[in-house]
Amino acid sequence: MGTPLVTLFNVPPSRFSTLNDKLDSIIDHGKWQIPKPLIDFPTVAENALKIILSVTPLADRRICQNAADGVLSAKLAYHTLLPPHVTLDWAKDIWRNCIPPSHSFVFWHLMLLKLPTDENLQKCGCTLVSICVLCGKHAETSAHLFLNCEFAVAIWRWLGSKLSCTFILTSSVTLLTSIPQRCSSQLHDVCLAAIVHTVHTIWVARNSIRFSSAQVTLHATTTKIVAMVSLSGSSSTGKCLLCDVDLLDAFLVPPLYRRVIDITPVVWKPPTITWVKANTDGSVANSNAACGGIFRDFRGTFLGGFASNLSDCSIFEAELTGLMIAMEFAALYNWPRVWLESDFASAVQAFKNPSLIPLRLRNRWHSCKQHGLFIICSHIFHEGNGCADIMASLGHNLTVTSWYHSMSASLAVDFARDRHGLPNYRFP
Repeated sequence: MGTPLVTLFNVPPSRFSTLNDKLDSIIDHGKWQIPKPLIDFPTVAENALKIILSVTPLADRRICQNAADGVLSAKLAYHTLLPPHVTLDWAKDIWRNCIPPSHSFVFWHLMLLKLPTDENLQKCGCTLVSICVLCGKHAETSAHLFLNCEFAVAIWRWLGSKLSCTFILTSSVTLLTSIPQRCSSQLHDVCLAAIVHTVHTIWVARNSIRFSSAQVTLHATTTKIVAMVSLSGSSSTGKCLLCDVDLLDAFLVPPLYRRVIDITPVVWKPPTITWVKANTDGSVANSNAACGGIFRDFRGTFLGGFASNLSDCSIFEAELTGLMIAMEFAALYNWPRVWLESDFASAVQAFKNPSLIPLRLRNRWHSCKQHGLFIICSHIFHEGNGCADIMASLGHNLTVTSWYHSMSASLAVDFARDRHGLPNYRFP
């Protein structure tokens, strides 16, 4: 429970030698037998009952509390001793095969405020007179050079008209927020490449004027950006939609459509006549986890469903808990042959590799395996697991595990598609 009982009960150290009972003295056939002194402390008894025991004895072993599997590794020790670091959401996104690394490098330095602008050189101790060479009206800072300079603002307005969006020029971080959240993969690559190439082009233009006294015009700059975006868009391996063609044409990018062979039909398959099939799913929303599942027979008939709120846990633990609850209900309703199906491949692998099971779930997992069920487990793509996904979403509004004897109205469409063998389609 995290705190020794002697601390909770304020037992003096002089009495420690008289405490001879062990934990197994209050466990009988895999169930807690809470003694009366502990019952008088409801919080202690309640926390103890939350700990799920194995129905058969398991060997004791030393564990590391910070490790999911209880094993202390050098990697875990390193990350535990290492000071916490901030994860940059944009850091992985700007490095793409279709964008030259030198261009991504300039953008990366801008985001970290490490470009050698006059502002940063002055911070390093260099004494110099600062002026923006692109407009000649303001001291050169990273924010001014790339966002507020008349030359930069004109380029961002031009680029916004090409991409049918408006760039928010309050900071370098907000540039990436202009990329549509839901768009095709090729269009996402083009939008990202346009932003990275624009930043790189502004930096090159600044250097050309300062160190080579070159003449830089808006037309030449935009032409250069179009050429680079065209090359990046043509090198992208993403796919586009028909509605993206106009935007791609603006940068002379040939559209790369999805091939029919790349579209995978996903069909839910019923079990054989003596089996029951349980589809399960886990869900995490706003740090609140839930799981759910649905049982069907060989005709696709609804036998029941469940949903449970799991509070704070990872998506992997939510998926595993969904599988365990399905096994528990199968044993409760005397369904000895169960076909479990999940859209989380790692959870399916747990049946072949039990070491994947997190430490705090191992007792419950071991107990589920002792129910005497004949189980097979398979993976299905998310598109074919719609009914279980809906059941899991219902769990967010619950406080305890609930069993549904009748089918929820929200399942009607997905349930009918599964029962009639209609496919859902998975796009690359």
